[in-house]
Amino acid sequence: MLYTDITNALKEIFNDENLAVTFNVPPKKEFGDFSSAICMAMAKTLKKAPVAIANEAKNALLEKNVPYLKNINVTPPGYLNFEINYENYAKDLILQIFSKGDYFGESEIKDERKILIEHTNVNPNKAMHIGHLRNSVIGDSVVRTLRKLGKDVQACNYIDDTGVQVADVVVAMLYLEQPFYRGENDFSEIWGKVNKNISFDYWCWDIYSRISNAYEQNPELKTKRAEILHAVEAQNNNIAIFAKEVATKIVKAHLATVSRLNVYYDLLNWESDIFLRNFWITAFDKLKSSGAVVFEEEGPNKGCWVVKCGQGIVETDEGIKSEDKVLVRSNGTVTYTGKDIAYQMWKFGILGIDFLYKEWDIQKDGKPLITTAPNGKECSKWGNANEVINVIDCRQSYTQQIVYECLEKLGYEKEAENSIHLGYEVVVLSNTAAKELGMEVDENSGIQAMSGRKGLGVKGDDLINILKEKMSEKVKDEKSLDVLACAALRYFMSKITTGKMIVFDFEEALKTTGDSGVYCEYAHARASSILAKAEIIDFSNVNIPEKVSETEKDLIKKIAEYPDILKKAGEELSPAPLAHYAFELASTFTSYYENPDPEAEKRVAFINIEDLELKKYRLSLVKAFKQVIKNCLDTLGIEAIEKI
Repeated sequence: MLYTDITNALKEIFNDENLAVTFNVPPKKEFGDFSSAICMAMAKTLKKAPVAIANEAKNALLEKNVPYLKNINVTPPGYLNFEINYENYAKDLILQIFSKGDYFGESEIKDERKILIEHTNVNPNKAMHIGHLRNSVIGDSVVRTLRKLGKDVQACNYIDDTGVQVADVVVAMLYLEQPFYRGENDFSEIWGKVNKNISFDYWCWDIYSRISNAYEQNPELKTKRAEILHAVEAQNNNIAIFAKEVATKIVKAHLATVSRLNVYYDLLNWESDIFLRNFWITAFDKLKSSGAVVFEEEGPNKGCWVVKCGQGIVETDEGIKSEDKVLVRSNGTVTYTGKDIAYQMWKFGILGIDFLYKEWDIQKDGKPLITTAPNGKECSKWGNANEVINVIDCRQSYTQQIVYECLEKLGYEKEAENSIHLGYEVVVLSNTAAKELGMEVDENSGIQAMSGRKGLGVKGDDLINILKEKMSEKVKDEKSLDVLACAALRYFMSKITTGKMIVFDFEEALKTTGDSGVYCEYAHARASSILAKAEIIDFSNVNIPEKVSETEKDLIKKIAEYPDILKKAGEELSPAPLAHYAFELASTFTSYYENPDPEAEKRVAFINIEDLELKKYRLSLVKAFKQVIKNCLDTLGIEAIEKI
């Protein structure tokens, strides 16, 4: 409220609609409640001393009668320090929070532009690991954030069921152990090899790592992989049907895993449907006719269709190499970059053809999940986006750039410009975590990378179960354990900015105090307990005392920040600002709860305050905090727990 009003007023005063105004905490409380250094930033432009600019800005601001602004103090070398009229500010803020409830902080302006966000996109070949969970948490949090900011968002999960990784699992199932596949339609013997004592995705985790070693010892298996890749891409054959069944079982396991973290989607897009609906053929024809791809008749990419990139063919100390990007290999199979181009075109509605759709299931949040399907029906609802955000780790930055450049080469400059790669750094293991998993550790590196092909990593479900087991020492209710495990993990994945690598450590992830999701949950539960004991229902008329204590001021200011933090998270496409804010809000509330009036001779519990007006006022701050942290946690995909 107040920050926005002051920002808008300063934009008018300096006649700059794009003026970037930031606020800070003054070094001394007597200076004011918050400050800005904008006048120092304007000194060079206006060619005046910052203090002179600040005094002029102060007078102009006071003339505008900005609501809730009590006074402005100027301090060297040119700071504007703002004093809040807490009596009016707190009253209106509390009423607004109570009035809007779960919708407080959200934008009331609806944006009709459609945004398609694709996230998770885990190869359906084995169980999810914690690196995959970071993608899901980032993507789901951004979906929730943008929706609360009034955006029309479609959340999609791309299922790469025709890629090399799925082919590897199929090879392992058919040819790693007896009985081998004999080319028949009956796969019952193959399914009979599956260990029924563990979940299918866990079993595939093991055979996926084993097939990688087997390729080195038996080159004939690589020939089998090429045959299976061709069969899967061709579709409508026994191998393709079997591969789809394998992928479907694993996708169901993946969805069950992420649902434990409150991650949901609108649409599942299957790569096999891209082939069945001739997406790639259509896109390939357009790429060839536009000259965006060329066929190489010599050199290292002989027999391939490539996109010309970088320096093209170059000679290095290691020999002649190509910087061009292969879309179709010499054996005729399509790289995932080629399929991504066709898929990106569909997202914007510029491909000219569409999927068929049907309902997959009803998700835990009660909303239907739709899937593309060869036996589905036409539906114009999906795709046709104005903006596309692809949540993919930073290692795929180059290939994402190729996809966007191909759109541009096809003449779709606007679509290329509105293609956003939301990259993030990977999750690695600390040496301690690696040792606990039985890995050989290089002590010099300090961190250890996970490897699906080597079977090294922390499975998502295992981590959630460990979190529950750890907290079961203090919490006995199963529902509470589920909520707290989700809070711990989602917060852990959210608090580190997307540009930073997460070094996973069991002790850090499992802590229940300090900067953690569980700490935020405890703060919310404490507020719920206070209000339940107070039994005050009517907060319609709260009177603010003339003197507001310092801890009350801190809580009021922190509560008021939520709408701006929500906007910041949307601008950055990151859950990190929300996670940091949730912890700061919980910490500020704890300080308020423990000492609501530092100047008072003795502390009186809220429910025992004899002055009914003071009691209602202080409890109204508790109720406002409870609502706002609930809203913030919900945006992070965390259910706020009432009782622990």
